[in-house]
Amino acid sequence: MPNLHPWRLSRRAPARPYSARRTAASFTATLALVAVLAIDHTAATVHAAQPLGSLGLNNGVPLTIAHRGDPAAAPENTLPAFEAALRSGAEVLELDLRVSADGHAVLFHDDTLDRTTDGTGPVSDLSLAELQALDAGSWYGSAWAGTSIPTFEEFLPLLRSSSARALIEFKGAWTTEQLRPVVAAIYRAGVQDRVVVASFTSKTLMRLARTAPSLHRAAMARYLPDDPVAFADEFGATTVVTSLRSFHLDPGAAERLRLAGLTVIVYTLNRADLWQQAIDLGVDGVVTDAPRRLAQQHASARD
Repeated sequence: MPNLHPWRLSRRAPARPYSARRTAASFTATLALVAVLAIDHTAATVHAAQPLGSLGLNNGVPLTIAHRGDPAAAPENTLPAFEAALRSGAEVLELDLRVSADGHAVLFHDDTLDRTTDGTGPVSDLSLAELQALDAGSWYGSAWAGTSIPTFEEFLPLLRSSSARALIEFKGAWTTEQLRPVVAAIYRAGVQDRVVVASFTSKTLMRLARTAPSLHRAAMARYLPDDPVAFADEFGATTVVTSLRSFHLDPGAAERLRLAGLTVIVYTLNRADLWQQAIDLGVDGVVTDAPRRLAQQHASARD
């Protein structure tokens, strides 16, 4: 991210009441939950969906969202990285999902294997067995040699046993058939009230809305359109994830999103001056590659 000139908006109040929009969204989500259970009879007992407003500011400080786990401590999107993120004090784990040739969801960011494994070519060309035979740790350091690409099912016990939430980004275009097992796994794990599903790909977001209407969705865009509230409404999203640059281009966008009852998350900020800009904006969460440093700064701010 380029070095942008700092600017400020008034800091928002530490807490805000639910808007009529959020109250209605919560009621709708509860009703929609019945539809999901009717489709997925394997899901465990499900509690009412938790309003996404729970991701709001904590004592005036944005939530720390660990980008691909804690990539400062372990190879990104691996189980060691998420274990490190939980130890860092991050409240939210951000992860990327891609689908294997045989339909399994795996944690992986790039569309090709070349950068972070000893394999080559598209992730989608290999079966799960072939993907998990790759070394996803040696590129990061010899101590991580042999680390494998985890499945989404392998990640879920970490989330379930913690108090963290998860921001799950679906990379690229997913079919309804590919999405259904992921949604079912979320409900079986009983973490449906602690996850937000997200994508930059409009078709994937629309299919998520149909496949899992009671899961909260995040609409993602590098740069927000002129009407960011309408953009979120198009997908039934309760969260918008975007770059800090969006708010430099449109200084009023953050306030319009807040007034509409939407949660605002910015990515991926790794410097203290950028963190301060996010705090000044009053965003609900900051995605970072340095979750330990950001969590420590936030802890100091709360003291």
